Amino acid sequence: MSSSTEATVADWSAGRHVMAGELFLGLYQPSPETAGFWEGVARGELLFKWCAACARAYHPRRIICPQCSSTQLAWRPASGEGKVYSFSEVHRAPTKAFGRGAPYTVGLIETAEGVHYFCRIVAQQGAAIAIDSPARLDFRVLETGQRLPVFVVSAEGAR
Repeated sequence: MSSSTEATVADWSAGRHVMAGELFLGLYQPSPETAGFWEGVARGELLFKWCAACARAYHPRRIICPQCSSTQLAWRPASGEGKVYSFSEVHRAPTKAFGRGAPYTVGLIETAEGVHYFCRIVAQQGAAIAIDSPARLDFRVLETGQRLPVFVVSAEGAR
C-alpha cells in the first residue's frame, strides 16, 4: 500500500453535502449498508459484501443478495487484484476540489472477485491505462484530502 500517512477519512455520521457544480442540493445521509465499507477504508482495506449462500461478492449497497435473495451477507477483504474494464479521462471536474487533480482517470475495475468497482485509476510513470490492463489496489490521498481506494496500472504490464 502507499506510504502516505496524512490521510483523512470522511465523517459520514452527520451526512455529506450533495453538490451540482456550485449548487447545494442538500445532505446525503450515510446508510448502514455502507458502514462496513468505510470502516475498511479507515483501516486500509477494500471490503466487499459476500453472500454466504451463493459465494458471490457485491459492492457495497446490498442488504439482500441480488442473485439468491439470501440475507446472510458479510464483509470480507478484496484480494486487491483486478483489470481495467472501462475508463474515462476527466478533464472538466465536477467540483473545484476535484478540479485541482484534473485531468484524472476514473473507471471500472473488474476485480478478481468479479465485482465491477468504480474508482480512480492511476497509471505509474511509463504505464498506459487500457482495457484489460492489470491493476492493483492502493490507497491514495486525493485532491479532496480524503484517503480512498484506487487501482494502479503498472508499467510492467501483465504479471
